[in-house]
Amino acid sequence: MNNRPLQLEELLIKSFDLKGLRERSGLPHPLSKFAANGAVKEGPYADAIIEFIKEWTCEAPESASHRAALWFLLESERAFFVACSEAGIDAEKLRTHLLKCKLGELNDQELDG
Repeated sequence: MNNRPLQLEELLIKSFDLKGLRERSGLPHPLSKFAANGAVKEGPYADAIIEFIKEWTCEAPESASHRAALWFLLESERAFFVACSEAGIDAEKLRTHLLKCKLGELNDQELDG
């Protein structure tokens, strides 16, 4: 095992490796609760789903990225299901969860308004 101290560039590169950080820390994949067969398949499909969830929850509601994420996650009839299947995610379970989140968001807005 190499015990030399990591250089700044190496530290930066390792900090962007979220999969490696999760594995080193023993943390589950963020979508593991929705895994169809026990484990999410790491890769571009799982990454895309996570990105869409981030854009839906973090972007301004009037932004194009927010609207695109909302369409993909809650309205698409094929794209969401294909991505979930490729990532090993139970699409119905995840979409049901996201719809409940959306309903909770709408109910909160009604209470505030």
